[in-house]
Amino acid sequence: MHAHFYYRKLPHFQPAETTFFVTFRLAGSVPMEKLRQLRENYELAHRSILEREDLTVRERYDLKYAEQKRHFAATDDFLDTNPNGPYWLREKQIAEIVSEALQHRDRKLYDLHAYTIMPNHIHMMMTLMPNAPVLFKVMQDLKKFTGLHSNRSLGLEGSFWEAESYDHIVRSEKEFYRIVNYILRNPVKAGFVKKWELWPYSYLKPELL
Repeated sequence: MHAHFYYRKLPHFQPAETTFFVTFRLAGSVPMEKLRQLRENYELAHRSILEREDLTVRERYDLKYAEQKRHFAATDDFLDTNPNGPYWLREKQIAEIVSEALQHRDRKLYDLHAYTIMPNHIHMMMTLMPNAPVLFKVMQDLKKFTGLHSNRSLGLEGSFWEAESYDHIVRSEKEFYRIVNYILRNPVKAGFVKKWELWPYSYLKPELL
């Protein structure tokens, strides 16, 4: 399994026809101070793993992956509880712009399995189509289009999405369904609804129902 935190100017190589769990968020949805704290905690834990000489290659890999999951969970929990916004995605017209863009690219760039649009971030699961660009390019196109139209609708300028994203390669059927469940239950976990079906901006591919 591989989990990646992508930052601007880093190379982005991804195999074709791969299933990804992707999370991206609004610009400014995590304050710089909090972001710095989360990164420092992650880097400190990562360094401590690298410095341990008693670990096998597999043990080191498992610990690094577990730490990546903890870092993602801490960031996601903060997004669900951040009292400061922005929360543009809870605006009906903005959520619809993003939802329509996600659906429009289905079966063109990717096979869309599930997504949830939260007030300040999005979780989605998709498999790249055989002739699709690499994931970074797919996400760049999606974020550019939705950012432009969302800013226009809101009368805003500047960055709409945070450049940093999180993606994870899904490598087993068990993991696939675990992550789909995580995506759909995100608004339930945040306390917005009692059942995922009641959240207006969640989607599950009909074949998976």
